Amino acid sequence: MAGVGVPPQLATVVAGADGVTRCRWATQTGRDLTAYHDHEWGTATHDEAAMLEALALTYFENGLSWAVVFDKRDNLRTAFHGFNPAAVAAMTSEDVDRLMAETSIIRNRRKIEATVHNARLLAKHSLSQLAWQHQPRTHHRLRGWVDGRMASPESHRLSVALRQAGFRLVGPVVAHSFMQTVGIANGHFEGCFRAAA
Repeated sequence: MAGVGVPPQLATVVAGADGVTRCRWATQTGRDLTAYHDHEWGTATHDEAAMLEALALTYFENGLSWAVVFDKRDNLRTAFHGFNPAAVAAMTSEDVDRLMAETSIIRNRRKIEATVHNARLLAKHSLSQLAWQHQPRTHHRLRGWVDGRMASPESHRLSVALRQAGFRLVGPVVAHSFMQTVGIANGHFEGCFRAAA
């Protein structure tokens, strides 16, 4: 949602039919993501299952588009037991093989295995505690598309901390997107009703 590569003449926010001004991507990307934008993306959470889901969906997006992941999100939730850390951690190599044959999800063995592996780490690490200690001290203002960024100093530090704890597929770009998704960093453009939240 960084705005990288978006034509600069496009407005970063638009007013919806309901009169509410939102980030442009919520309504202008070929699908209606209004509810996701208004109630989920960027909403602060410390819930381990919600954080595991956000992290996994972020690296599942690598090489794809958010639209693809969003469209398969419910199926991924079913496949990974609602991202309940204990349930995912209990999955076996046979479960991974079964998911690789499941056409309703994104079938990438490396990402599926990483999700199981990362869930197992939650038995000894709190993803919430690891992540929230990297909350930015100052807000990076998003006034225009040029202010969008793929990573931040904080996401680089979080990436290092997660990798040191043993997490997989957690580079700085994934960490940055994850931080915005779970509300650690505010990624809403100025003018959006959620930018000041």
